[in-house]
Amino acid sequence: MKTGVLGAAIVVAALAVTPAMAKGPGKYGVKGTNGGDKSEYSGNATLTKTGENTWRLVSVIGSDKFEGYGIGDDDIIAVTYAGGGSTAVALYVAQADGSYSGVWAFKGDTKVSIETLTPK
Repeated sequence: MKTGVLGAAIVVAALAVTPAMAKGPGKYGVKGTNGGDKSEYSGNATLTKTGENTWRLVSVIGSDKFEGYGIGDDDIIAVTYAGGGSTAVALYVAQADGSYSGVWAFKGDTKVSIETLTPK
């Protein structure tokens, strides 16, 4: 019995000192791979909740800024982007670790690109 209580106390203590991983509004690191040429990119993003189920997502990749507006809950968010003279559509799905896995494509693309938003 003592072993079970001690084990439970250790788990509770570990959970108490482990910071909660974000999902939803916040700052994120961005890493992705372009579908066409398989080149990799990275940057930063800020996800802001603008209404009950509406969002704003601003990503800065190198010198390019992409402003997106989307719909969804904290778990699935669909976003349309404009930036760098192009428009794009993206879909982000929350992961257990608080990150988002996303797929996206610019208008006219024939291949989908992938990216991950990781909480900062």
